[in-house]
Amino acid sequence: MKKAIIYLFSFILSFSASGKTLEDIISEFSKAPRAENVNLRKFLFSSLTIANWGSKDFNKKINSMSVLDLESCSRDTKLQFAEQIENLEIEGYEVLMKVKDDDDNVLIMSKSKKGKVKELVIITVSDPTIIRLKGNFKLSDLADIKKEYGGTKRN
Repeated sequence: MKKAIIYLFSFILSFSASGKTLEDIISEFSKAPRAENVNLRKFLFSSLTIANWGSKDFNKKINSMSVLDLESCSRDTKLQFAEQIENLEIEGYEVLMKVKDDDDNVLIMSKSKKGKVKELVIITVSDPTIIRLKGNFKLSDLADIKKEYGGTKRN
């Protein structure tokens, strides 16, 4: 009986030490003190199209946008966030870009189905933020946005 309890305890301990999913991290950190979690639905993007803000074609393809901003949170919360992003389980997502240098730590991932991007996730660790776009668009749509607004190169 003792062996079974020890095995069960070690199994639970190893399971809890494993990486968390994106959903787990968003759920956990959205409850942190001074965390800002904003969810925008399709109606808002329709309004932006009417107001002539942004690319009309791209705005039509977005179903929702979620932003989790931890910039105002404590240093401990930010460190925990960075640690969990480092161990993030990205099953089901394709990593499009991962940038890690002195100042920046950015992860850009997508989830696709039948050749269409259903979800685009941008995670920054230096300014702890998760931006998640859900919709029905192609990666080429993102290039079109960059062309329309231009990109600035950082020195």
